[in-house]
Amino acid sequence: MSEITGPNEALPPSIQLDEPPRLPPPNLGPPSPSAPVLRPVPFEDHETFPDFWPRVGGMFRLVFSNPMELFDRVPVTEGLGAPWRFLLLLSIPVFLIMAMVFFFAGMAIMFAALDQVGKGDHKAIAAIMPVIFGVIVLLMPLFTFLGMVIGGAFNHFFLWMWGGLRPGVGTGQSIRAYGYASAFIQIGGLIPYLGILIQLAGLVVIGMGLARMHRTDTWRGICAMLTPIFLCCCCGLAAAISIPAFIAATRH
Repeated sequence: MSEITGPNEALPPSIQLDEPPRLPPPNLGPPSPSAPVLRPVPFEDHETFPDFWPRVGGMFRLVFSNPMELFDRVPVTEGLGAPWRFLLLLSIPVFLIMAMVFFFAGMAIMFAALDQVGKGDHKAIAAIMPVIFGVIVLLMPLFTFLGMVIGGAFNHFFLWMWGGLRPGVGTGQSIRAYGYASAFIQIGGLIPYLGILIQLAGLVVIGMGLARMHRTDTWRGICAMLTPIFLCCCCGLAAAISIPAFIAATRH
């Protein structure tokens, strides 16, 4: 006769409920390669180019090898000081050439006029001319800065008119890009016979670069750059037609 078991002895042993094992994360494949991190423009990249003149040379190498990359790298940093200094640096030879031409031409015209009227105070006038020239040299940084800010702001405004602005890229970045690009264009404008063509081509390149920077259509950027020229031509044509008509009307 089998032994009588207790009521609890006939039940199976209790099972310990532990936490379920953690499954490894699903295999999502190899990580996607991250986008390359852009460096600042060479003139602002003090880590890669510690010295001043290598930074200037890096700007020329970048522009002549891949000019559109300049507009990609401009928004990496901020501030108007660096593009202003670079524009001022490349403006020095242009300004000196133009200033010397106007200086000597003005002196020659003034001395010829004084000789004709028989006045003898040409020495005082000759002493004043270098002072005027020095004042213009001192005001050159201000004129350069105002030209960069006004030109870049107008480009940004006309790009807005053509519906090509990108959120997150403000007026300051457009001014920075215009400052760097116009520095090279004005150097090319000194080449005889080809200067005007280089300047027009440079405007097209700036338009393409601004469109690339704002991630918009290329034609919008080009139209934004050429709109001021078109408006100036229309105003000149209107003045050429209206002024003679006004003079003719006043004579009757």
